[in-house]
Amino acid sequence: MAARDEQLIEVLGVLAEGVRFKILSVIASKGELTAKDILENFDFTQPTLSHHMASLTKAGLVIVKRKGRYAYYSINKDTIDLVASGIDSLKNPSKTSVAEKKAKRKELPAVTEDTEKLKKGKKKKKKDKSKKKKKD
Repeated sequence: MAARDEQLIEVLGVLAEGVRFKILSVIASKGELTAKDILENFDFTQPTLSHHMASLTKAGLVIVKRKGRYAYYSINKDTIDLVASGIDSLKNPSKTSVAEKKAKRKELPAVTEDTEKLKKGKKKKKKDKSKKKKKD
């Protein structure tokens, strides 16, 4: 599996948690926010927010900038673009995907006359063995 696909799967797993998606939505709608600003929109504790923010940050969905005592959270637009293009590729496969498939086909070993002879030789040996068993 491609590294891009693995990253997309990880990000989607993090977003599958409804609270994390809502946190991301709040940050996206308001721009750069502190934890206190984010908490004003939810009915849970700071440690719970910290847990969710760690997951969002690890997945690359949120960027953290520290200024003095405060941490400011903002959306990582590159990761959002990755998710959007990943989902979009499911409904509109790109020409690159077709080209990648063709390249993989070319990587497969070509069937040559030598390969065919080897296959026939193996079959004959199997038949010869069976004939010997019948004679005995």
